[in-house]
Amino acid sequence: MTTSKVAGAALNKPPPSTKLTLSILSSRADMVSGGDALLEIALPDGIDAAEVQVTRNGEDVTPAFTAQASGRALRGLVTGLDVGDNNLAAKAGHGKDKANGHLHVTNYPISGPVFSGPHLKPFECRTIESNLGAPLDADCSVATRYDWFYFTPTGARKVLADPLGARPTDLATTKTIDGKTVPFIVRVESGTINRSIYRIAVLDDPIEADRWNPAGWNRRVVFRFGESTAAQYNQGVNTLDEVFKVDAIDQQNLQSLARGYAYVISTLNIHKVNVNDVLAAETAMMLREHIAESYGLPRWMVGMGGSGGAIQQMLIAQNYPGILDGIMPDAAFPDVFSTALAVSDCRLLNAFFTNPASPGYPFSDTMRKAVEGHTKGTCANWSVGNGDSLVATRGAVSPACGLIDSTLVYNPLTNPTGARCTVYDVNVTSLTRDPVTGFARRPLDNVGVAYGLAGLKGGAITATQFLDLNEKVGGFDIDGNLVAQRTVADSKGLRRSYRLGRIGNGAGGLGTVPILSLHPYAEPGADIHTVYNDVKIRAQLLQANGRADNQVIWVFPNPQLAALIGKPAQVVPLSLLLRDTILERLSLMTHWLDAITDDPAPLSAEKVARLRPATAVDACWDVNDSTRYNEEATFDGPGKCNALYPKTPPPRMVAGGPLADNVLRCQLKPVTDDDFLPATFTPSEKQRLNSIFANGVCDFSKPGVGQDALKGTWLLYGNGEVRGDLTDAVVADDAVAQ
Repeated sequence: MTTSKVAGAALNKPPPSTKLTLSILSSRADMVSGGDALLEIALPDGIDAAEVQVTRNGEDVTPAFTAQASGRALRGLVTGLDVGDNNLAAKAGHGKDKANGHLHVTNYPISGPVFSGPHLKPFECRTIESNLGAPLDADCSVATRYDWFYFTPTGARKVLADPLGARPTDLATTKTIDGKTVPFIVRVESGTINRSIYRIAVLDDPIEADRWNPAGWNRRVVFRFGESTAAQYNQGVNTLDEVFKVDAIDQQNLQSLARGYAYVISTLNIHKVNVNDVLAAETAMMLREHIAESYGLPRWMVGMGGSGGAIQQMLIAQNYPGILDGIMPDAAFPDVFSTALAVSDCRLLNAFFTNPASPGYPFSDTMRKAVEGHTKGTCANWSVGNGDSLVATRGAVSPACGLIDSTLVYNPLTNPTGARCTVYDVNVTSLTRDPVTGFARRPLDNVGVAYGLAGLKGGAITATQFLDLNEKVGGFDIDGNLVAQRTVADSKGLRRSYRLGRIGNGAGGLGTVPILSLHPYAEPGADIHTVYNDVKIRAQLLQANGRADNQVIWVFPNPQLAALIGKPAQVVPLSLLLRDTILERLSLMTHWLDAITDDPAPLSAEKVARLRPATAVDACWDVNDSTRYNEEATFDGPGKCNALYPKTPPPRMVAGGPLADNVLRCQLKPVTDDDFLPATFTPSEKQRLNSIFANGVCDFSKPGVGQDALKGTWLLYGNGEVRGDLTDAVVADDAVAQ
């Protein structure tokens, strides 16, 4: 007897699943915080939702769950999780129809840490300065509070004193991107998570809505990352007013709220407060989890913010993919440690050029630019503005290290174990300590760097000027003081910086996150936010992934540039256009992320590129008449954009470094005449040259010393170990895989 194909298929069909699948929707199951988690239970065929019983560590929590519209899943907020290990279980049915499932969950305190390692110490609270009252504990916690505000038709913001009372007669309405017209009432939640002071603002109709479904929220989140760079040992300050702070150009917060986005700020996501990107990622993750549990699952969350705020976005997307679904960096830098190359080089060069004792003093602007690369005044601004944070132990903020208690601050003579105000010491968990000094390992180096090499080759500086400069430029001691010797990087610090993701490298999650960069160009005014950084990031993306079509670069003239070049009439029109362009970018990102979210295919670089909107292309705007030109962003070469806004290289690129600018310490090669052609040296000059570079000059054709690939994402720090989603078994010398 022959069995038909249909009958055979039926005989071979696997039995119905008897497994209930449990998954945490609000976070990773191994990184839950605050004692609660949004749990979903997928039901197999034949199991009715009403039959399911759910337990938390053996205790029944079934009443917290409701059936979803499909009827094939239950969802509920599980509260009361123990710190540490927990077991969530579900069962249904009887006998052969019985189904069950369980999930191991690890819960961490709401004050953290989850994966960032030991808390930074010392650490001062700033809850009083943020108008939230005295801290409740040593972790600077406060009670959560809610405030309501409303907007009038004229745009004025007023306090809604009685959210459940009669509506004000001057209450305006607003229309969200989902087409809903709702009262323009904004609720602001204030509290502390991971020792960070946060504010979450969202449209809210307190009469009709509940906390799970705020009226008007479009289920999208805009997270603003704060600017600048400093090494501080405090919680940071924000106030309710900062939620609504706008100027003539930047109105992203109010416009986001009016369109239905949730808007989030957090003190430890201000780069001037916190330069530890791992801690910044952890804080953003915990805030996203809190929103999912208290408001509902976000459709997506996008980052925005410039300068140091761009650094946090870039490194979070690289090292902890999925926290941010898209990023909108302004005036971007890829990371702190490679940016420190430009800052430290500029500090050394500025000291040389402004020292009357330097050979050849005074120096022309042309000569300085031939060495520094940047426009006049940029290196001086780097040296004065950020040099203390990135190099010196005294830091760039007042009081030192952001500590009111000055007795806690490092002094080499009176307090050698005090807090050191450098970006490296704040990142000591990643870098670890030098056993000799007890300080963080420092991956800063300028050995073999031939400053002004391109200027020498191009004839802009003489052989004597080149030799004088490189003979006298010097370096920094461990406290950031200028010394005659070049700076030597700690070898383990170098390896850990690359492997653990303190250096931007285009890898990790950066290849699959939409990036819409906006760069207000103001380099003629000595702006440190040089636009070459955007193509530097592109070079890193190409290096790591072979493609960079997830990145869009917009170069816009800073409106004040018009005044600098003698076109004051353009200042106002450019300001209005920049305001509108910033808002256009959010709309474009919304279309991009919505398309990615709606597409069922797994996230990939191909998917992100395929769904990129047609208008999401590189472009610049003309300072003279506001015309937009769609052109591929390149470092140099032909094109209207490069003619309007020429990119200037940092000193390390002038010295022969790559566009990716991620070689912290170069490999060395013997000095040869070919390295400097067409420039030539006399026999006595060649003798000086060989003495200056006794160990060789930089060979930028090779990777940097210790420049290993990123070894994983979602790394966990603690107890001297680094664990996570690793690409190999060993992350660093003293780290093990999970």
